[in-house]
Amino acid sequence: MKNFLNKEIKLCLAPINYIYLVFALMILIPAYPKYVGFFFGFVSLLHLFNNSMMNKDIEYSMILPITKKDIVKARCLLVAAYQIVFTLISVPFAFIFIHAIKIGNVAGIEPNVAFYGIVLILTAFCDFIFFTSFYKKAGKPGVALLKTGVFFWIMYFVLEFPIWTKDMFGIEFFQLIDRIDSESQIRQLPVLAAGIVIYILGWVLTYKKSAANFEKVDL
Repeated sequence: MKNFLNKEIKLCLAPINYIYLVFALMILIPAYPKYVGFFFGFVSLLHLFNNSMMNKDIEYSMILPITKKDIVKARCLLVAAYQIVFTLISVPFAFIFIHAIKIGNVAGIEPNVAFYGIVLILTAFCDFIFFTSFYKKAGKPGVALLKTGVFFWIMYFVLEFPIWTKDMFGIEFFQLIDRIDSESQIRQLPVLAAGIVIYILGWVLTYKKSAANFEKVDL
């Protein structure tokens, strides 16, 4: 698996995938929805899968002494690693934003501890939609991205609406997850912990369901 994952990194990642890591810096933009930068992380998957298809990666992988499940597992690991790197790149810039932009983020949630927990949960669901859709036929990553994109923007509204209206309704939890003071961010740690657990469990479920779908594909 180590060698196969190394193949994924060297042969399947397109140069533009590395360029897309720059979108993690969008978290620095004042008065701008913080979820948007992470959406471009999903857009980069389209280039990854398209690059693989153009290079006949599935056909090449099928002649190797591995199973279909191994093919899916390696791709899931690659994407998970990419998403973790993308997220980690954004963290120091989120810290800079919190301490440098004194007016906060008037466009939505602050890039705080709770935000990253929510992002991990959203990522887990989006990964499940993308991978399970793609591996039903092992083709048309654009369709898989479209489904993921529709879900992402619906969830963007669902997640941001309570933040936009938190002062109107006075719900303590929504007020808490939008705060950036140290005490509040410590209280937000359970949200981050939940995000990490859900992301890991989501990865396992995504892999198993996608592998099951791919096993049914006649290549």
